[in-house]
Amino acid sequence: MSVPMFRGKRSLGLRLWHWANSLAIAGMVATVFLRDELIDVRGHVRMIREALGPAVTADQARGIAMSYKDALWHWHVDLGLVLVALLAGRFVVELFVPKGTGLCAKIKGGLAKGDSESRMFAAVKLSHALFYLGLAAILATGLTLAYGASWGVSDPVRHVVHSIHEALMYAILAFAAAHVIGVVRAEKTTDPGLVSDMIHGG
Repeated sequence: MSVPMFRGKRSLGLRLWHWANSLAIAGMVATVFLRDELIDVRGHVRMIREALGPAVTADQARGIAMSYKDALWHWHVDLGLVLVALLAGRFVVELFVPKGTGLCAKIKGGLAKGDSESRMFAAVKLSHALFYLGLAAILATGLTLAYGASWGVSDPVRHVVHSIHEALMYAILAFAAAHVIGVVRAEKTTDPGLVSDMIHGG
C-alpha cells in the first residue's frame, strides 16, 4: 500500500530549491573530480612544453597547468556559496512554516502513529534532517578552507578541517546515492508518480 504522506502537492518554490540544490551539489562534486582526478599537472606540463616548444620553461608550463586547477577551485567555492544561500533559505522556511507542517513535526507525527508505514516516513524525514545538518557542516568546513587563511586559521587546523570536509563529502555522496535508489524503488513499487510530483508539482 502506498504511503500517502510521501505523495502530494509540491510547491514551485520547493521544486526549484530541490533541483537547484541537486545541481549545485553535482557541480561541486564535478569540480572536485576534474581537479583531483583528471588534471594531471605533470602530464599537462609535458604537453604544454611539447606544444609551445623549449622556450617555455617547466615552471611556466606548471603555472599554466595549475591555472586550470585554480579555476576549478574558484568554481567549487562559488558553487559552495550558492549552496550556503540555498541551505540558509531552507532553514528560514522551516522556521516560518505553519505549525505542525515542519520537518520536525513530520518526524514526530510519523513516530507517534507507530505503524510501520508511518515509521518509515519518519525515518526518511529524519534522514533529510541529518542531510541538512551534514550539508551545514560540510559548508562550514569548506568556508574555513576557502577563507581560513584570511581569518587567521592556522595551517594545522586547516589540515584537520580538510580531512573532516573530505569525510563529509563521502557521507553526502552516500546519502545522495541512497536517496536516488530509494526514490527509484518507491517509483517502481509503492509510489508511482513520486518523481513526477517533484517535477510537475503533483
